[in-house]
Amino acid sequence: MRIARRSLLAGLGLLALPAGRGAAAATATPVRLGVLQFGTVQWVADTIRTEGLDTAQQIALQTTVLANNDAGRIGLMAGSVDVAVLDWPFAALQRSKGTDLKFAAFSDTLGAVMAPAGSAIQGLADLPGKRLGVAGGPTDKSWLLVRAAARKQGIDLTKADIAFGAPPLLTGRLQQGSLDAVLTYWTFAARLQAAGARQVVSVEDCARALGLPGAPGLVGFAFHESWAQANPAAVPGLLRAVSAAEHVLRGSDAEWDRIRPLMNAPDPAVFEALRRRFLGGLNHRPVAEQEKIAADVLAILIATGGPDAVGGLQAIPPGLFWPDVDGTG
Repeated sequence: MRIARRSLLAGLGLLALPAGRGAAAATATPVRLGVLQFGTVQWVADTIRTEGLDTAQQIALQTTVLANNDAGRIGLMAGSVDVAVLDWPFAALQRSKGTDLKFAAFSDTLGAVMAPAGSAIQGLADLPGKRLGVAGGPTDKSWLLVRAAARKQGIDLTKADIAFGAPPLLTGRLQQGSLDAVLTYWTFAARLQAAGARQVVSVEDCARALGLPGAPGLVGFAFHESWAQANPAAVPGLLRAVSAAEHVLRGSDAEWDRIRPLMNAPDPAVFEALRRRFLGGLNHRPVAEQEKIAADVLAILIATGGPDAVGGLQAIPPGLFWPDVDGTG
């Protein structure tokens, strides 16, 4: 299987010949990437290093495990990592304030509203009056998108008995019966579904109901433009290595078996649910399309949560999005 993967990647121009690895490593540009433990980017980064996909692009990928998303933001702004996986609203807000952050999309996969298998909840209209857990806080982007989709149907989700909290806590409360439904991040939704819960509605469904062309790519790689300019091989090399790793993961059961310990998924149903949802979110769009979707999403977030929901951001700053790995944009 490894030979087949390497043949595929070499044919795509994404893998250097073995004889060139030593010379490439000697001239490689270091790229310090912040990742979350059990986060999906860690799966990709591990594939990159194992397959030598970073060396093939004249970069040397180094990963720093972060405690949470806030640690990624702090690390990026303080310079302890070169690249962090964040959402574009944060990068846009910082860029609008004069910080030279750029954003390259990574995943479209978003969360969902989940309910117990035997629940009578069938849609958004059934949620007012119910005990609803919401991952994150009142300004969580997915929560605002779901609220906006409900409001378009004449449904006020603020009339639910809402409990904001961390995803693991909400998962436990749903399974214990102290919540009727939860809106949670996609990895936790996948685990709940594998354990027998039912998806009521996905955030992607809500996005489409609002006129968006699917799940908006909120999550991606954020980095300083000055760093990218000073290290011209870094960002293109990272994104090509990520693309190559995605090709591996789309076609190799063996690679998924190898990274399985990083997924915290000993249960086969959880493992398959995580893999399926991860691969379903690997979409790439031209910059112009990303900018249009981001502007539409920003308008929805402000209309639903008010200006404070996006830190006072009023428009997408020019130059935020980095061109896609295949050269579009």
